[in-house]
Amino acid sequence: MTARTVLRIDVVSDLVSPWCFLGLRRLEQALARLDGASEPEINWRPFQINPDLPKGGVQVDTYLRSVFGSPEAGRAALEEVANAGEQDGIHFDFSRVPCVPNTMDAHRLILMAADDGRACAVTDRLFRGFFEEGLDIGSADVLAELGGDVGLDGDSVRQCLAGERYRNAVRVTESQARSVGLTGVPSFIVNKRLAVTGVHDPDLLLSVVEKALFAELSEDPVRGQLH
Repeated sequence: MTARTVLRIDVVSDLVSPWCFLGLRRLEQALARLDGASEPEINWRPFQINPDLPKGGVQVDTYLRSVFGSPEAGRAALEEVANAGEQDGIHFDFSRVPCVPNTMDAHRLILMAADDGRACAVTDRLFRGFFEEGLDIGSADVLAELGGDVGLDGDSVRQCLAGERYRNAVRVTESQARSVGLTGVPSFIVNKRLAVTGVHDPDLLLSVVEKALFAELSEDPVRGQLH
């Protein structure tokens, strides 16, 4: 590709999903292999897997039982994703995660950061804080600290989270995703043309991106969904 084209990727994810963290790393690997003919614009779209979780969260075993049927089955799945993560530079440490929090405020922080051009940095910091450091990303104080790590003002973060700002935006975005049948994360929507859901190899993600870019250049109205 010689013409410079627009590359917009909408990432639909939740911050307590290890598969979303792994999917992010593989997307980064795919984008690093682009030929430079496009400049990626990443837009984060909030999606709470369990929006009804209490603000203080639930214990991990309780959560795993609700999702996988038993804590044992859940921990087996977590071990599998942890092994995969090691190969992609993620050091999952589930032993440090005592509970699974409600992620409304974490998503609100990302939307706040997007206004300052720091959404990607904040999202990465939240994933690392939760999965590698065992931090409670349902806590406003923790969120303020993590936001500060990437250049946001901690007091502004606390003030935002103490009010209602961005709360409705999270709900509307989630409702839109569910209304079009999206039930799984991560999902990557490239230039509003092609979508892929789940964790895939960087090769597949790169092929989806390149196909969407080719359609953009040729004005070919390609539409579709990859699973």
